[in-house]
Amino acid sequence: MKNIISFIENKNVVIWGMGREGISTFRYIRAVYPELHLTLADSKPIDISAYPDCDFWDTETKGIDFEGFDWIFKSPGIPVFHPEPILDRLTSQTEVFLTAFGKNTFGITGTKGKSTTSSLLYHLLKNHDDNTVFVGNIGIPCFDYIDRIDDNTSVVFEMSCHQLEFVRHSPHVGVILNLYEEHLDHYVTMENYITAKAHIFTYQDENDIVILNCSDLETLRRYPRKGKLVTACDGLGKTVPADISVSGTTLTVPHGSIHIRPSEGDAEGDTCLVGKHNLYNIAIDYYLCKEGFGMDDAEFKASLATFRPLAHRLEKVGTFGGVTYYDDSISTICRSAINAVRSLGNVGTLILGGMDRGIDYTDLAQFLTTAEIDNIVLVGQTTQRMRELLEAYGIDKRIAVYPCYDFDQGVAKAKEVTAPGKICLLSPAASSYDMFKNFEVRGDAFQRLVREN
Repeated sequence: MKNIISFIENKNVVIWGMGREGISTFRYIRAVYPELHLTLADSKPIDISAYPDCDFWDTETKGIDFEGFDWIFKSPGIPVFHPEPILDRLTSQTEVFLTAFGKNTFGITGTKGKSTTSSLLYHLLKNHDDNTVFVGNIGIPCFDYIDRIDDNTSVVFEMSCHQLEFVRHSPHVGVILNLYEEHLDHYVTMENYITAKAHIFTYQDENDIVILNCSDLETLRRYPRKGKLVTACDGLGKTVPADISVSGTTLTVPHGSIHIRPSEGDAEGDTCLVGKHNLYNIAIDYYLCKEGFGMDDAEFKASLATFRPLAHRLEKVGTFGGVTYYDDSISTICRSAINAVRSLGNVGTLILGGMDRGIDYTDLAQFLTTAEIDNIVLVGQTTQRMRELLEAYGIDKRIAVYPCYDFDQGVAKAKEVTAPGKICLLSPAASSYDMFKNFEVRGDAFQRLVREN
C-alpha cells in the first residue's frame, strides 16, 4: 500500500467526523501506522473499543479546540469558522489524495448533474480501459482505492463543495457543470459557496484543463486560473459559441459531433437519460472520452447505451392505476425541478417542498405561471412559504394547490388527484433533512408509497 501520509509520522493527529469518510481515514492511517496514537472527534458518542489506541474527543461537550494537534483530518460538511492557526493544520482525504494522484484525476463538480456525469464517465472509461476507478461524493471514500491506483490509472472523482472547500491542490481535469444557489445554510453567502467550487481549478498549472459552463464564466473570472480553458454551452438558456455545445440532440466538440437520440416512452434510443440537461452531461463526457482517450463515436454510443440512470434522478418508478410516477428526489433547487418538468412533459401533479434553507423560489414561481401542470402538492417546512409565493403569482388560480405539510399525506393526495394518463413527479426543489436522513431515503419513501394500494 502506497504511503501518501508520511507527513503525519510521529505527529499528534485528530480525525474530525466519524462518518463514512472518517472511518475510512482511520482504516488507512492505522494500516500505514499501526502504532500511531489517534484522537477521534465527533459530536456523537462512538464505541471507542472498536478503535484500538485511540482517544475520543466529544465536540458536543468539549468544543473544537484542537490547538494541541499537529494535523486535523476533517470530514466534508463540518462547518469551520476558526482562526488561521486551525486552518493551517486542516487537511482531508480529498486534499491528500489530490496531492498524490491529482495528475490522474478527472474531478467533476457542479450544483446539479455531477453524480450522473461522473458515474457515466466512469462507466464509459471503465469499458474502454479497465484501469479506471470511481471515488468521491458518490459515497466511495478515495482512501479506500489507494492500493488500486498506479501511474496509468484514470480516477473519476465526483467532488462536492464540502470536499473542495479547504483543498490546496486541484485535479488534472476540473469540471464545473453549473452554479446555482445551494447550501447557503452551510456557506451563508453564495460567494463562499462558489469559492469552494472554484478550488477544483484554482491550483491547476498550465498543463491542466478546466471545463466551465459559459453561463458561469463571468462569475468565475475573479478566481485565478492557469489550466487550459474549455468552454461548454448547456443549451438550456442563451446559445453562445463554445468548445462543447448541445443543439437539439447533436453534441459538438472541437474534433467532431455526435447525434444522441434519447429513449421516449417505449421507443428505445441511444440513451435512457431523460432531458436536455442530461444531453449536456453526456456532451461533457463525450469531450473527455474523445479528446482525452481517442474514443470513437461507435464505442462511445455502445457504452452509453448500457448505462443506467442513478436512483432518485428522474427515475421512472412505474405506472400504477394509469398514472406514471417519477422519482426526482435529488432535486433540491429550482433549476432541477424546472428541468424535470420540461424533460418529462405531461406532468399532471408536481410534489414540491422540504427543508427551508432560505432559497429564493422566484425562478420556479415564474416558470409555474405558464407550466402545463394540473396540480401542485406542497410538503415539508417550505409549505407555507411556497404557498404564499404561488398565491402572489396567481398560480393557484390556474393550478390546484394542495398544502399538505406531511410527506405521506402529500403523496396520498398526489395519487388521488393525478389523472390517468398523466405523470406524478416528485421533484421537490428543496432539501430532505426536515423529514428524512437524506434524499435517497425520501426517494425510497416515495417509491414505497406509490406502490401501495
